[in-house]
Amino acid sequence: MDNNYNNDQQNATPDYNQAPQAPVDPYNGSAPTPDGPKGKAIASMVCGICAVVLGCCLSALLGLILGVIAIALGALVMKNNEAGRGMAIAGLVCGIVGAVLGIAGVIITLIFGEAIKDMLKEINGALFIIK
Repeated sequence: MDNNYNNDQQNATPDYNQAPQAPVDPYNGSAPTPDGPKGKAIASMVCGICAVVLGCCLSALLGLILGVIAIALGALVMKNNEAGRGMAIAGLVCGIVGAVLGIAGVIITLIFGEAIKDMLKEINGALFIIK
């Protein structure tokens, strides 16, 4: 019985000029693609999330600043087609929402600032009277 497989293997010489091959993923049949650094995308997402939280709850101006930073970093990642595109999109969306909330908070503070300050003084005075 002629086994061609064994004869081909014995006569084959290795090609040392061939470039090294990447390991193949057994599940999808392709080589894994290495991702580059995702620092800007992560920073965009973190700044965007912080902008939303700060813009609606704590400090409108800080939320506005972080929102602008998140928008800039997210747009930079998207423009340069860098790794972490999903996180950059999340940072971009959260940054826009945080910036809008921050702008609204700043406008509300400028328009109703004195009235809010007087109302808080009355509430604070009423709390001390109840003692």
